[in-house]
Amino acid sequence: MAVDSIANAGGKGANQAVQAARMGAKTIFVGRVGADPFGRQLIETLCAYGVGMNCVAVDQTSPSGMAVVIVEDDGSNRIVVVPGANGAVGEAELKMLDDLLEPGSVLSLQCEIPFGIVREAARCGRRKGATVLLDPSPAQAIVLSPGVFDNVDYLMPNEGEACALSGERDVFAAARTLLRFGARTVVVKMGEKGAMAVGAYESSPVSAFNVAVQDTTGAGDSFQGAFAASLDYGYDPERALRRAMAAGALTVTKLGAQQAMPSGSEVDAFLQSQPCKG
Repeated sequence: MAVDSIANAGGKGANQAVQAARMGAKTIFVGRVGADPFGRQLIETLCAYGVGMNCVAVDQTSPSGMAVVIVEDDGSNRIVVVPGANGAVGEAELKMLDDLLEPGSVLSLQCEIPFGIVREAARCGRRKGATVLLDPSPAQAIVLSPGVFDNVDYLMPNEGEACALSGERDVFAAARTLLRFGARTVVVKMGEKGAMAVGAYESSPVSAFNVAVQDTTGAGDSFQGAFAASLDYGYDPERALRRAMAAGALTVTKLGAQQAMPSGSEVDAFLQSQPCKG
């Protein structure tokens, strides 16, 4: 069996920031990298995509976070993550975030940093009048408790994460169960089966676009970044969901994550080429 390997800048937060910037949204990244070649590459790469990096700290003691992505023959993937400097994100980053946020901002969070800091960031976003999105991945980082998602406007798990977090086997039951932990809306990404939403915004399952899959790496991040950018533009959740699904679909047609993510014009052109639904 032949094995090919490539090294790319990544991380869920970084990927989502790249997709939001590619969609044309003003995007600022808050986080931490190591004082190593990988950290420099991460900063340079995200700057090249138009992501603001002035709020990224360089950690002198921890290496940059890394992940190994194994892509199967069918395009599916498995991921092993080493947190590195991501695990040191804390009060300094929260202070920078507090200074950045303002009413109408869109704050997109994920769980590759300590979950306690994620919760504080969501609380900060709610206090500042921002719309808060949370990708609960990796799901094992989350400690479920009553009200844990109280400051989250859109909780956005994939199907596996929704079922794992809720303890339900049915995705619809899983989404309804997660609502009880405080999120206003739960948007479930279901890959080739599409997506659905319950809560303040309701959407029955929306079919995925039919595309030739090369690599599913980064598809969920593309979805979330495009959804965040669309909300930032003022689009309603229904249009944001459709644009997010289109971005994710285009991403899986190419190898890699950030380099596979489409621009806003590519997403809009793709949507215009699709048969009108409903």
